[in-house]
This record gives sequence, structure tokens and C-alpha cells, in this order.
Amino acid sequence: MVSQIATIPKKVSGGEELVVVKRSDFELFQKWQVEINDALAKVQRGREEYRKKKTIVASSPPRLLR
Repeated sequence: MVSQIATIPKKVSGGEELVVVKRSDFELFQKWQVEINDALAKVQRGREEYRKKKTIVASSPPRLLR
């Protein structure tokens, strides 16, 4: 499903090219952006913990029980 997008010329918008999209498409994009930022933050936090050797190996459950 391809949404129609209308471009507003620079002359009308005061020098900057603007794009008009449906509200529902924009809301979906915003939700996607929040989810992506959340995932990227978790990856970054995991990498920092890995560098600081604060991670545990998931394949060794006995080590978790101590």
C-alpha cells in the first residue's frame, strides 16, 4: 500500500520544501521512531555493559545459580 505524498514548492513554503502525508502515516512513523530509539538505546547499554565485562554467558545456567 503506497500512500500519496504531496510536495509543497519552495516558493509557497518560504524557501523550504515541505511534504504532506496522512496523519495516520505520520503517527505510524512516530511510533516506529520511538521503538527504534528504544532498541538502539538498549543495544548501546548492552555494548557498554559488555565492554565493562558486566555480562554473563546465557549458555551456562549453573553460573547463574550461585
